[in-house]
Amino acid sequence: MTKFVTFAVVGGFCALLSLAILWLLTSWLGVHYLLSTVVTFLVTTPVGFWLNKILTFRTRRGYARIEWPRYFLVMSISFGSSIALMYLLVSVLGLWYLLANMIVIGVLLAFNFLTHDRWSFRAKR
Repeated sequence: MTKFVTFAVVGGFCALLSLAILWLLTSWLGVHYLLSTVVTFLVTTPVGFWLNKILTFRTRRGYARIEWPRYFLVMSISFGSSIALMYLLVSVLGLWYLLANMIVIGVLLAFNFLTHDRWSFRAKR
C-alpha cells in the first residue's frame, strides 16, 4: 500500500504540473486544449518516470534502459485514453478543460499504477 501512496503523491505532483502547463498554454497563450494536452504529456512523462523510478519503485539506475521504453509505452496508451476522454468531456459534454483533466487523471490512476508496478518497473525485482 505504501508504494501506491508514493505513486499517488508523485502522480499528484505531476498532475499539478500538468494542470499548470495546460492552463498556461490554453488560457494564457490560446493553444487548443487538446494540443496543450499533448505538450503536457511530453513534459510530464519524463518527470513522472524519474520520480517514480527513484521514489516509488526504487529500481537500480542501470534498469532505466529497460524501464523507460516500457514506461513510455504504458503512458502512451494512457495518453491515448486521456485524449479521447478529454475530447468527450470537454467538446461533447461541455466540461471545463481543467476539471476534465482532473477527472481523466483520476480515472487512469489505477491502470497506470498497476501496469507500472507489474511491468514497467519489473525488470529485475
